[in-house]
Amino acid sequence: MNTINKKLLATIAVCAALAGCAAQSHHRDGIAALERQDFPVAVSELAQATQLKPDSIEYRRDWLRARENATAKLLQNAGAAIARGDRGAAQQAYEAVLKYDADNARARAGLDNLAAMVRADEEVAAARDAIKAGDVTRAAELLASALKRVPAQPEALKLRAELDATQGRTSMSAPNLGAAYRKPINLEFRDASLKIVFDALSRTTGINFIFDRDVKPDQRTTVFLKQTALDDAIDVILSTGQLEKKVLNASSVLIYPNTPAKLKEYQDLVVRAFYMANIEAKQAANMLKTVLKLKDIYVDDKYNMLVLRETPETISLAERLIRLQDLEEPEVMLEVEVLEINRTRLLNAGVQWNSQLTITPLGTTSSVPVNGTSTSAMKLSDLRNLNSTQIGITVPSATINLQRTVGDANLLANPRIRVRDREKAKIMIGDKVPVVTTTSTNTFVTENIQYLDVGLKLEVEPDIHLRDEIGLKIGLEVSSLVSSVKTNNGSAAYQIGTRNVNTALRLKDGETQVLAGLISDEDRASGNRIPLLGDFPILGRLFGSQSDSTQKTEVVLSITPHLIRNIARRDPAQETFWSGTELTLRDRPLQLRTVDAAGNAGNAASAAPGQAAAPTGAPAPAGDATVTPASGPDAPKFAWSGPASVKAGETVTLKLNMDSPKALRAASLQLGFNPAEFDIVSIDDGGYFSQGGKGAFSKSVDAASGRASVGFSNDGGEAKGDGAVLSVTLRARTAAPEAQVSLIAMTPIGASTAVSRPALPAGHRIPITP
Repeated sequence: MNTINKKLLATIAVCAALAGCAAQSHHRDGIAALERQDFPVAVSELAQATQLKPDSIEYRRDWLRARENATAKLLQNAGAAIARGDRGAAQQAYEAVLKYDADNARARAGLDNLAAMVRADEEVAAARDAIKAGDVTRAAELLASALKRVPAQPEALKLRAELDATQGRTSMSAPNLGAAYRKPINLEFRDASLKIVFDALSRTTGINFIFDRDVKPDQRTTVFLKQTALDDAIDVILSTGQLEKKVLNASSVLIYPNTPAKLKEYQDLVVRAFYMANIEAKQAANMLKTVLKLKDIYVDDKYNMLVLRETPETISLAERLIRLQDLEEPEVMLEVEVLEINRTRLLNAGVQWNSQLTITPLGTTSSVPVNGTSTSAMKLSDLRNLNSTQIGITVPSATINLQRTVGDANLLANPRIRVRDREKAKIMIGDKVPVVTTTSTNTFVTENIQYLDVGLKLEVEPDIHLRDEIGLKIGLEVSSLVSSVKTNNGSAAYQIGTRNVNTALRLKDGETQVLAGLISDEDRASGNRIPLLGDFPILGRLFGSQSDSTQKTEVVLSITPHLIRNIARRDPAQETFWSGTELTLRDRPLQLRTVDAAGNAGNAASAAPGQAAAPTGAPAPAGDATVTPASGPDAPKFAWSGPASVKAGETVTLKLNMDSPKALRAASLQLGFNPAEFDIVSIDDGGYFSQGGKGAFSKSVDAASGRASVGFSNDGGEAKGDGAVLSVTLRARTAAPEAQVSLIAMTPIGASTAVSRPALPAGHRIPITP
């Protein structure tokens, strides 16, 4: 039995020894892997060592430390990989962390962030395709979703900035009119009723206009416009009549009075929450109240959020303003070096003599009481018998002083402190000296202890400027404990020596400034000499003792600011935008844009605030309310024919030809010209409407406004096919390289069925040469 127990114990001992050796081997391999930054292997080996030897505090400490260091390094590598765009390496780093720490929140959040970045890239690509297809609203929605996933996605920010620059605002999901809303239109109404104007627009464009019951039916307006965007024309007409509009769908518009009551009734409001990242919500609310004159703003200090309920235009302007203000605060790293040099020299050399010589009579003395106290006295008669044997002398003592003390102390502090813009950074290097104050009452005594800072105190307040320059307000105080004084009640009072300097300076990023000159130089000399004999040079040291001390203290301060982050200003195009009038907030100005037949706006649409739109030339007079949509297959087609140029003072004849696939029985048209360039000599019937019957022809010329109205009819007949409608003879007045004559309006009337309005031809250019 004993033999079995011995074998069992031996086996257990061998296993324990082998386990200890294995644990030591794993520990050694883990440390080696950690040194070569093979973090997964290091953590795995050290974890096995801990499992084999769980009672080893050293192994467990190394395992925990290695896991912490490995996690920090891998997460750092993942962040660096994301910064350089290597998402594969970042994913490998996060997955390496999860291999030994499956519940690591930062690694899981990193993988989720990578997935969000992939999804954001897909949405940015889809937004780019939507912009190419002209679907700006869809592009804005995709970009908003991408930025919600990854707020700093560079491509999304770039595309959104481009949209803001070209569209003038962030698109909102609201009803808007269709393609006809962007077509050019020519209007001419003189003192006409508003309802007649909008009735003509409705018949021309197919847009339905609905009027509020409070719109005055007799309200009149005068308008002359040519080749103007329909939305601009409607806005101008409504603005001059103190009216407003609400787009109901792609072909319907509600017109209502621009009064506070009607605005509250019809204006749709949008609720939008803004979460501030870098500024306080109160600051943003104050800015919106000041700039946009908003009244009702909810501010939540807990979540640093504000909520608005305003019109889409106001929300868009508020978003732009908040984006301009909510910038990351600048930060700077202050590298400070403080050197305090203290030199002490002391020389104490010489003979220090006792300053008293005592002569005492040695005669008979008696004790005499004086005021209850016994004193020694001698008789006056004993003075007669005094001689050298009866006089005692106390010989003075002498002490030789030979002392030299040398002391050098250098105090070096090199703190680094990171501070935000216009925040104070404080550095204190020294001691807290207790100061005891005593308060006495009739029954007890209390002591109060306060602490006084003694040493080096530095206060720095940075002011970061746009051009990577840092303004610094520096306050430096150097104090020292000079002496301690006991008060009558036993408390200690201290004498404090202080040196202060306050300055303001401006440095560039990385520039070093040295502040020196805080010097305290103290020389002291004290002596104890025999009169006359001790005043001789050199030999005087034999008849006296002298102490010479020198103490010099100097403080040198070196400060270097390193800019970590400056103000990241927005693009200049985002810092300037339209905001409407004092009474009405709009994200674009009230303007008239000249557009071509394809609906492309001219320069006036893209002019920035404070810049004039590029000139588009003098507009020709407008005719009746017309629009130039794409003509139908049954619409007439027109073409001009005539000379290519004319000399000033000469006459020229132009012909207007028409080709109509459907039979017409009548038509009216208007011609436009510049009265400063041409005079109309005559307008003649081309005979087109004289086919198969008797044609009628009428004309009227308004030379002052530069327009001519012509009417045709065919009594009892039909006109169709190709032929000349009219011929016009003009006299050139003065040289004009861009002179032209235009057909600005044409209304066909079919013989039996309706005929589509035609696409008006481009004006016939006929330069006038000198």
